Amino acid sequence: MMMKRMTFRAAVSAGVLTALAASPLFSQTAFHKFVAVGDSLVAGEEGNCLVERHQNRSWVKLVANQLGISDFQQPLISERALTNPLTGQPCLGAVISGQTITVGAVSQMGTNQNAALSRPYDNLGFIGSPRIKDFVDLKVSVPGRSGTDNVAAIVLRNFAGGPFEGMSAVDEANSLNPDLVGLWAGNNDVLGAATSAVAIDGVTLTPVAAFEAKYTEVLTGLAASGRTIVTFTIPDVAAIPFETTIPPVVVNPATRQPVLVGGQPVGLLGPRTTSTCSTPPCPLPAGTLVTLSASSLLAQGIGIPVALGGTGLPLPDGGFSPPSTLNPGVLLYPDEVALIQQRTIDLNAKIGSISAANGAILIDAYSLFNEIKVNGFEIGGITLTASFLTGGLFSADGVHPSQIGYAIFADQVIQALNAAKGSGIERPDIAHALLTPNVPTISTAGEVDPSGGPYGFSLSMWKELLGSFGPEEGISVVLPGSGKRVPRVVHR
Repeated sequence: MMMKRMTFRAAVSAGVLTALAASPLFSQTAFHKFVAVGDSLVAGEEGNCLVERHQNRSWVKLVANQLGISDFQQPLISERALTNPLTGQPCLGAVISGQTITVGAVSQMGTNQNAALSRPYDNLGFIGSPRIKDFVDLKVSVPGRSGTDNVAAIVLRNFAGGPFEGMSAVDEANSLNPDLVGLWAGNNDVLGAATSAVAIDGVTLTPVAAFEAKYTEVLTGLAASGRTIVTFTIPDVAAIPFETTIPPVVVNPATRQPVLVGGQPVGLLGPRTTSTCSTPPCPLPAGTLVTLSASSLLAQGIGIPVALGGTGLPLPDGGFSPPSTLNPGVLLYPDEVALIQQRTIDLNAKIGSISAANGAILIDAYSLFNEIKVNGFEIGGITLTASFLTGGLFSADGVHPSQIGYAIFADQVIQALNAAKGSGIERPDIAHALLTPNVPTISTAGEVDPSGGPYGFSLSMWKELLGSFGPEEGISVVLPGSGKRVPRVVHR
């Protein structure tokens, strides 16, 4: 049974307002039509869902606001109160359970309120795990075929018989004749490896050559004489809260602090051998990442030695069963972490060179995030961090930015445009994002799943996340120990 808890609303002292005064006003530059293409980071996803309050706080919408573009159209998704059973994808948020801030469902996704728009949307970003190829290859979406198709049918409306049948995201963007285009794509070409904890080339990681060919096709397809294009690198997906929140050692579930035996922490158990352990289960080696998905398993004693009250069973390590079954895990061993990080570096090198060849303005999201990870982001005397739920920069799924994170990216775009064009576009007011709680406007109470363990992240949340970040086409996903497939991630 789900336990009702009040929705957590962050409170910040009003005295911060003075320190966070907006930048001076400058004249607008001559951008008249802004269109964005990309994945969930363009759409504005937070808490593993996309609803209107998220869309209107996306970096894309904030940039459009700063440009003074009034007719900026999006596929605005309604937000509904929770029901039993759910009728839409649940939206996660921070909730208070007892004395602890944890994660729970706060609402659910509804329907597109702007479906009758007679032209393509200006924000063509869509969730559902689109990879770089999908922005040129997905010309006819087929609802029910995959999670990507399901969302593309809503955003691109290029399903059979639809108003834009036969048009890709790039085609639709060009049909609007924009003078400014934002492209943030490629994140899902590595992110599936992080969320499934399986790093396999061609399955959860896009090969470099294939990525280069498709990114070139996308960017050259968007390039036009006199058009300004802004591109982004891929952040280090192995450093997001989903990967870094749970330490590889046993913690006290009440305090989330390491349990010490003889003054030393005790490693969680995994199925691989190590240099000091030849018979599994073995303590996890240094550098292993334990994903948020392990929280509910830890609550069952899995991964915890018998001497500390656990089952002595190892946490599951993911794998691939040919020809087409992905078995997600909750552990990324050091070799897998290194592979994901190197692939991200390699893809970013391609993004950089292709962007330069096409005269695009490049936002280095990779370096920006790494800087924030080390030093935080200070604004008005408040230091925001990448810590899960409490840091302020990430939403409740541990993957997507919060509204504050998106505001920071919007600010980066405006600064880059001003530097490149010699313009004086007013920078967005990050104070508004910091001081305005992003919570449902509908009357709802957060629901905490008691099976979510010490970090509140349940198996059902993991299933929804896997449905958003799937593997390569033709691959199905089976959750560990359940035998249940996650059909939403079966791609075209």
